Amino acid sequence: MNKDRHQLTPTPVRIPLDVKAPLQAAAKANDRSLNGEILSRLRASLESKAPAAQKGNQQ
Repeated sequence: MNKDRHQLTPTPVRIPLDVKAPLQAAAKANDRSLNGEILSRLRASLESKAPAAQKGNQQ
């Protein structure tokens, strides 16, 4: 990333507690912040799968 992380525009997301609690536990186990854990998982899912738009066109 070229921008400093503090210059990024926040993106508020509502996360249900049944999803947030395991994310918080994983973040602690991985020595990350909750934000870091969410970003890591999002990046991994985007790298391992084709974009949804491409998948939809294959049907």
